[in-house]
Amino acid sequence: MDGQKLIIHVQIGNISLPMTVVDPEQEAIVRKAASNVNQQLMTVRDKYKTVPNEQYYYAMVMLNSEIKALSAEGRNDTAPIFDTLSELEQEIDELIHK
Repeated sequence: MDGQKLIIHVQIGNISLPMTVVDPEQEAIVRKAASNVNQQLMTVRDKYKTVPNEQYYYAMVMLNSEIKALSAEGRNDTAPIFDTLSELEQEIDELIHK
């Protein structure tokens, strides 16, 4: 796209959202995310047939997505790995210099 931004439209439920993307890779990610959200909406609608209004479905999907993101964030903590690698490097250096 040569550094140009492109506005695409994705559909979430019955809402059309304009999204700005900078390259085809980002566009694919945005479209896949919209597809995932729509799938989650269908799942929630099937599971919970009676809610006070449509906004509850959107809120449930948003909350579930945030829970998944926060759970994944904890699993992606690489600090302990780098700490262990650093300790191993120190031990190797000590062994080499003996």
